[in-house]
Amino acid sequence: MATRSASRVKKDAAVEEIYYRKGDIDFCFLLNRRHHNLRVFDYRVGNYQQKRDFFDRIAWSEGLKKVYTVVEKQDSKSWRSVGFSREGAIPGYFRTADAYVMSRVYTDDGEPIAGGAPKLNAPAYKPRKVETTLPKSLTFDVVEDEGVLAKVTRTHEEGALYAPFRREVYRPDLAMKGRVGRREFWVGAETDSSFGHAKIDLLAPADALDKDEAFAIYTAVVEQMIAELAARDTASAFAVVPVDVAPANELFATLGFRVTGRLTDHLVRGSDYVGAQIWHKRVVHTQTPKISVFG
Repeated sequence: MATRSASRVKKDAAVEEIYYRKGDIDFCFLLNRRHHNLRVFDYRVGNYQQKRDFFDRIAWSEGLKKVYTVVEKQDSKSWRSVGFSREGAIPGYFRTADAYVMSRVYTDDGEPIAGGAPKLNAPAYKPRKVETTLPKSLTFDVVEDEGVLAKVTRTHEEGALYAPFRREVYRPDLAMKGRVGRREFWVGAETDSSFGHAKIDLLAPADALDKDEAFAIYTAVVEQMIAELAARDTASAFAVVPVDVAPANELFATLGFRVTGRLTDHLVRGSDYVGAQIWHKRVVHTQTPKISVFG
């Protein structure tokens, strides 16, 4: 007899983690109600059409805009065959293999958009030249206290510069804090020691980098975070950045990150959907196969 179970394991104000198992189907997904999307973790290959139909029903019942999953290359072809679109890649995500972001986007009526996810047209953000000198009093501290990280994340998550990408912990597990007097500048990282990657997040409101001094300070804090990740043998780092926050995109361009993915309608800003770009950089050099990002 086939077993069937659906269990809600963890939940916060916006994100709910749900496990589902029925016969040969076994997966977990993060239901993000703030951003109206579903992040899928699929543990078994096969049954793609059945899985797609399942997610379509959830998208309709929950009023979701998007379902997406992160898979290896060979699995991406199977998801594409049932109507998912490849929106980009995260090089070295699985340490020795690249990951591909496969997405399915829906209309306001809950119907899958015909022809797949619309392509996101984003500005070609370039490095930003800032003449501002960093304050001499700027200090840096590594923060790993779970309570402090949870509080900082809650303070800024409404600004859509942070959205959880992994299971179980809906906050960075490591942060670099820059401090100038009473002002604090936070950059977080979701790390995965098994696969050797980290997602970097600016724990700040969307307008935090508008002024040159703040931009320069956040750039320095991210540099310190990258150095800390390198010391922990992290192979690569990536960030998911809203396309409508120009300074944040310019920051990662300034630090030598490159765009490897463009995600349509990935986040919610007010009453509108906004796309996001994946910015990627190698931290500790390891060989990974060459990829075609938007094929």
